[in-house]
Amino acid sequence: MNHNDDMLLLQQLKAAPEKAYEELFRKYYKVLILDAYFLLKDEMEAEDQVQLLFMEIWDKQLYLSIRTSLKAYLHRGIRNRCLSVLEKQKNNHKRLNDYVSALDDKVNDNVVERNETESRFNAILNELPNQRLRAYNLVYLENKRYKEAADEMGITVNSIKTHLKFAAKILQQKFESLN
Repeated sequence: MNHNDDMLLLQQLKAAPEKAYEELFRKYYKVLILDAYFLLKDEMEAEDQVQLLFMEIWDKQLYLSIRTSLKAYLHRGIRNRCLSVLEKQKNNHKRLNDYVSALDDKVNDNVVERNETESRFNAILNELPNQRLRAYNLVYLENKRYKEAADEMGITVNSIKTHLKFAAKILQQKFESLN
């Protein structure tokens, strides 16, 4: 089929659209899918875009306003649709990268902040007298019961409680002075 066949088809679209539309679809569907696939590199998306183009032509009766060659109109239409899809994908990809980057920055900030807090806490812990530090480690870090910690240190349960009470008071004062 040549240019004259397309002119005739365009005239038929304007006069008896249903039959001519089916012929238009059969004639250009596969060719337009190839055009779309060449740009999108995605078979399903290419088919979707061609189907959407044909639906738009029918629903909006765009065939009534075609002033150029039918072939050129369809090829330009599918090209524009594909370029819009690619632009949308590019924007979505950029937005996703920006989001991931912002998340990474936030995570890194939180890690740095947590590391700084841990370092300050460990420095304050290391300032505790040995017996208080050992009591603190046994009960809070090693999760030992007061009795177990007292036996291991060779002191009474009340002494463990006293060491922990003073350790907590010192830690609280030091942390308050940091803020």
